Amino acid sequence: MTPSYVGAPRSALGPAHPLTLRARAGLLEMLPAADVVTEEGGALLALPSECERFLGADHTVTLGARHNHAWALYLLGRFEEADRGIRQVAEAYVRRFGPEYPVVLAARQLLSRTRAALGHLEEGIAVMTDVVERRERGLGPEHPFTVASRHLLDAYRAGRSRP
Repeated sequence: MTPSYVGAPRSALGPAHPLTLRARAGLLEMLPAADVVTEEGGALLALPSECERFLGADHTVTLGARHNHAWALYLLGRFEEADRGIRQVAEAYVRRFGPEYPVVLAARQLLSRTRAALGHLEEGIAVMTDVVERRERGLGPEHPFTVASRHLLDAYRAGRSRP
């Protein structure tokens, strides 16, 4: 699956081109769902450091790759690694975009998931409460992202660390 999606941009643009790296970064979040355990899957898990080397630590493609990497680690049950990664990404996003920006809220929602999965449910609730409040103000109470965030918060309040 993976090589057919990434091979064409890689050969046409080169492995260090921002569009090639962005395409590969998008695949990171799909690895666990696709059950990719091949060599290419392992190479994709190493992608954030490759993006940083070619594009810099605060480039949007690098941050996106690190965000997707943290999501993949979370889905694989590697909560401590995911927590460290998404915490750094969320902080970088806030510095770059401000606390209300949608990708910041997505990163903070993942941070709430990792905190809860690691047994820090109260911290997960606090982070998720902030995300829900910001989404309600920015998107409205009925927006699908707001509704999904509220559902996660309700699950935490019911004592479930993973809905």
